[in-house]
Amino acid sequence: MELIQAITPCVKLLYTYTPIPAYEKYIGTYLYHGKKNALIDPGPKTAVPGLVSSVEAAGLSLEQIDYIILTHIHIDHGGATGTLLKHLPHASVVVHPRGVKHLIDPAALTKGSIDTLGELVAKYGEIESIPAARIIASEDGMRLPGTDLEIIWTPGHAAHHQCIIARNEKVLFSGDAAGILHGGLLRLTTPPPFRLKETLESLDKLIALAPSIICYGHLGGYDNAVVRLQTFRTLLLHWYEAAQSRVKQGMTFTQALDAFIETEPDLKAYFAALDKDTRKRDYAQLTNSVTGLMTAAG
Repeated sequence: MELIQAITPCVKLLYTYTPIPAYEKYIGTYLYHGKKNALIDPGPKTAVPGLVSSVEAAGLSLEQIDYIILTHIHIDHGGATGTLLKHLPHASVVVHPRGVKHLIDPAALTKGSIDTLGELVAKYGEIESIPAARIIASEDGMRLPGTDLEIIWTPGHAAHHQCIIARNEKVLFSGDAAGILHGGLLRLTTPPPFRLKETLESLDKLIALAPSIICYGHLGGYDNAVVRLQTFRTLLLHWYEAAQSRVKQGMTFTQALDAFIETEPDLKAYFAALDKDTRKRDYAQLTNSVTGLMTAAG
């Protein structure tokens, strides 16, 4: 079983094998290794055993992890954090200031997750609270001591979304700010409430950083990062315009997604090849994204 994929000498993708059908290699965590060490997006609680094994397979002890950095607090990216901290005695959690209160008291985050994801939340596992003393509220442009990691605020996918760039190696950890690249298909992550203007501004901010490698939250590290960011920007505008047109046609959210699947050749071919569990996963995710586009503020 593959636990680690080296992306650069300092960056590794850790496979956590989340024990949910179709999610085994859909969610992963990035390990940054330097004078101080960081985990980026630990995933949901059910990923913790696999993540602990992957950290150890990477040659580090749990005591050597200094930071958990969250691109955002959604359950599939940060739900494991409170549980994982019990294994990481020296780690602090770095999160956008808007996310701090939801880490300390995750009740509203849990309710929102259930409202959006339904039964999947129980499979992901409980979101455990985090002591305030172990949380660092980020600032835009903040450099983390002992690393070359810089925090970049990127509202769009969520108001509290942030990306991270490893300056020396020009590696961008994009969370969900630049879409999903999984199974060979680039697709949107635009849940409601979606704001197009903020998202485009965030993408332009990332493009201006001129990263060489982009590490997607779902999933993997790829070169030609600027081209991939530009491609996603074009895709986003195309889908937004089409979604708004389908609003005027009176389509429901699922009718609009079905129209996308029928009219976008790459998407149609992708869905035709999916097994039942993966189709359920991606249809739900894209329905949420189309909902965001159809109800979006400009």
